Amino acid sequence: MSKKDDRARTWTFIVYPESAPQNWRELLDEYHVSWVESPLHDKDVNPDGTVKKPHWHIILLFDGNKSYEQVKEISDSLNAPVPQKTANTKGLVRYLIHKDNPEKYQYKREEIVCHGGAEIEQYFEMSSSSRERVLWDIMQFIRDEEITSYSAFIGYCQDTDNREWFSIATRYYTLAIRTLIDSVYQDQREPKSNVVADNIGKVKELSEKGYSQRKIADTLGISKTTVARYLNK
Repeated sequence: MSKKDDRARTWTFIVYPESAPQNWRELLDEYHVSWVESPLHDKDVNPDGTVKKPHWHIILLFDGNKSYEQVKEISDSLNAPVPQKTANTKGLVRYLIHKDNPEKYQYKREEIVCHGGAEIEQYFEMSSSSRERVLWDIMQFIRDEEITSYSAFIGYCQDTDNREWFSIATRYYTLAIRTLIDSVYQDQREPKSNVVADNIGKVKELSEKGYSQRKIADTLGISKTTVARYLNK
């Protein structure tokens, strides 16, 4: 019977600030391997609610397969726990900020540090279905807030640090978003249609009858944001 192969190209381990050498990053760089450093996980909690010891998650990305013994030599030099191999690099990279674990504390993606030429952007690419869901939210926002300038929309994305919307607007659906913004601009230059004026009247009438904004929105088939805007007109 052949011996089970324990080698892998991607390995991970944890580094604790309290036990790692002060120059642990320089020591790791000396191995000339591509590696990724998570934000300092200092807000993780145990099942009983106690705070876990602060730590970094480290991912080593080798060009070829490495054995457990080879990688343990590296983790030992940093006084780190034993390494673990992984077959799901994408999931591991995304876990550095708990991207797919909303129940956990959400660390910032920009605090991930890549060393030795490591590249991780591809692991955060949205699927086509996810991009379409985000596009739906963007277009609803543009219509509800009556955004009339592409520059203003991009400014909003940057001011609120909404990188998903920024990516959608600059890399994937730029033409569609520009077209919608232009349409909103053109609509604002024209007199309000009878349909809009009629809806404003209905919104105010239902509000006077004691309907909540959510119930008004559901009754007329418009968004709650639009209801709030009509009530202020």
